[in-house]
Amino acid sequence: MNMPKSISTWLLIVFFVFEALAGFGIFANGIVSGVIALAAAIAFFLGK
Repeated sequence: MNMPKSISTWLLIVFFVFEALAGFGIFANGIVSGVIALAAAIAFFLGK
């Protein structure tokens, strides 16, 4: 499996990992998830 090269892809992976953990009650912090989602969207639209 190839590793992702873009920052937006890495942020998207981290976002879904945090959301999966929140679903199990391990990590349930909406502010951090929101910041990661916003950073992923900004990096995606900037093309990074």
